Amino acid sequence: MIVFKTFFKVLKNYKTSLFVYLGISIAVIFLLSGIGGSSDKNYSATSHGIVVIDNDNSEVSKELVAFLGEANSIVKGDFTKDQIIDMMYYTKISNYIVIPAGFGDKFLSGDREAFSLIESTKDAGSRMGYLVETEIESYLNLFYNYTLGGYSVNEAAGFAKKALMDHSAVEMSGSDKAETASLFIVFTVLPYGILSMLFSAILPVILRFNTEIINKRTGISSTPAIRKQTMIALATAVSAVFILIAMVTAGSVISKEAFTDRWFFVLLNMFTFSLSIVMLIVAISNFNIKPDFAAGLTNIIGLSFCFLGGIFVPLEFLGEGAKAIGRFLPTYWYSEAIERIKNGGGISDILNCLLIQLLFGFMVMAIGLAIGKYNIKKAE
Repeated sequence: MIVFKTFFKVLKNYKTSLFVYLGISIAVIFLLSGIGGSSDKNYSATSHGIVVIDNDNSEVSKELVAFLGEANSIVKGDFTKDQIIDMMYYTKISNYIVIPAGFGDKFLSGDREAFSLIESTKDAGSRMGYLVETEIESYLNLFYNYTLGGYSVNEAAGFAKKALMDHSAVEMSGSDKAETASLFIVFTVLPYGILSMLFSAILPVILRFNTEIINKRTGISSTPAIRKQTMIALATAVSAVFILIAMVTAGSVISKEAFTDRWFFVLLNMFTFSLSIVMLIVAISNFNIKPDFAAGLTNIIGLSFCFLGGIFVPLEFLGEGAKAIGRFLPTYWYSEAIERIKNGGGISDILNCLLIQLLFGFMVMAIGLAIGKYNIKKAE
């Protein structure tokens, strides 16, 4: 039991990280869901400040600029590079967008490469910039498909704009509908908290057991290596369960729903996701990573998994490239399962989503354990 007790003694040093990320997760829930005390019954997409330079000045580019102007606040003027950087730094704008000459002609010719011609400069650390780019890609995809259907540029632009605006302005009529929506909004965001808390607190504890000092201390005892690993795995599982309980409790209180059929489906989905992340942590712990690097991994993996997996940006707004990458991540299939539950799906509908999350976990854990075994043999 010495290893088990040592695990939790080391974990005490990271209790601040646990509480910080729990607080951040709850704050993000309120920020993204718009249910943090607001009395409004209408939810609308967040507007961002952007700068748009239209060097094409075609019918297509003008329609795109008009759409961006309705969905966001266009800041007009001639700005230097330093001024743009300052505006991004002070969050006055989220994107600096340049539409190049020839964009409209290439777009109408049916060349989908026209989509990539638009240049968007953003602050890589801000989620707002990614949301604006997602708006552009979603709008152009719809615009393009309507033109293929034989509609004129004006008609196609109008239909595309209406479809996106209708989606981003959802009327909540009555408290029952608001609470119904909040369950899925809240539990869609919770994986960010679970990811962050596991990576910021649990991973560094496991990594510290691989350091020379703790290895020597535990090596003095008569505890076999297999028993040591078993105790670490058990302690990790216990910690993960407590984190899961804390997040589910917070989510249920905020969404004001618990112990309904769909709540149990969502809980099963979250348990499966948490298990896959624990297996990912086990895999990473087999690499020779310093414990101090865990903070960097928390941000890198947490943000990339959430942006590409439909946590921060709805799956329907992700571009095809982002979706292609996202399908390899457990967050994507967690979000897909949430969507199916929201649409009335049951166990049979979400089973493949759960299995893919577990498959991800088993695959990365197998790779990690194989690398760990190789490193042990190499050290011998």
